[in-house]
Amino acid sequence: MMSTIGVGVQLYTLRNECEKDFFKTLERVAGIGYEGVELAGLYGRRPDEVKEKLDELELEVVGHHIPFERIEQDLEQVIYEQMKLGNTRIVCPWLPPEMRNKESYERVANVLQDAVGKCAEHGMSISYHHHDFELEKEMTNSTLAMILDRDDRIQAEFDIYWLERAGHNPVDWLKAYKRRTSVVHLKDRSNDANEDTVILGTGNIAIQKVLEQGPDSNVKWWVVEQDECQLDPIESVSRSYRYLRKIEMKNNQS
Repeated sequence: MMSTIGVGVQLYTLRNECEKDFFKTLERVAGIGYEGVELAGLYGRRPDEVKEKLDELELEVVGHHIPFERIEQDLEQVIYEQMKLGNTRIVCPWLPPEMRNKESYERVANVLQDAVGKCAEHGMSISYHHHDFELEKEMTNSTLAMILDRDDRIQAEFDIYWLERAGHNPVDWLKAYKRRTSVVHLKDRSNDANEDTVILGTGNIAIQKVLEQGPDSNVKWWVVEQDECQLDPIESVSRSYRYLRKIEMKNNQS
């Protein structure tokens, strides 16, 4: 089920390690076996430096989380930087609390609609990565659907943890937006009231069903992310990686 879908890690999970030594962290990620990384900043390094290091480690850039303000105000420079990185996916990752209102959501949808054409000129896509505040009870009435439906060229970066936390089935969203979901964030959720993000396979989210839907929805990358780690973050993403590979082996044998 996973053989044609790459496995990457969102480096936000390893943000403290990246702050200490970005390139050493990339080496450790490659050593685990990950095929790609989704960037969340460059930690003071130039794009061409990062590209050279990633090439050395044979790591692909899955995407890059870029603050909304930069997408809105500095898109040309953002595109230039992504070209240097060899990245084709620009992702709007988060909206601050003061932007979580109807007027701001309309602004976001309009900005992404305008940006998607400019990105396409350079062979790039633009995606929206959600949390739970964009998710009302019904899919079609949600802010997330409004943003994605503004232009069918806007890609969806679904996060299965936040979908589940808001009471949605991730598979339903993958089916509804198939061919627009090239990257999916895989997280698991603890079995207690805290609803912590936990190592894949140790929580209560039906990850297997999401993985089974991936090929039909044209998913290209599964991206492991854990917002807060109870164990050492490198150990956490190592265990999540091993869990995914274990499932892949089982599926290939069945």
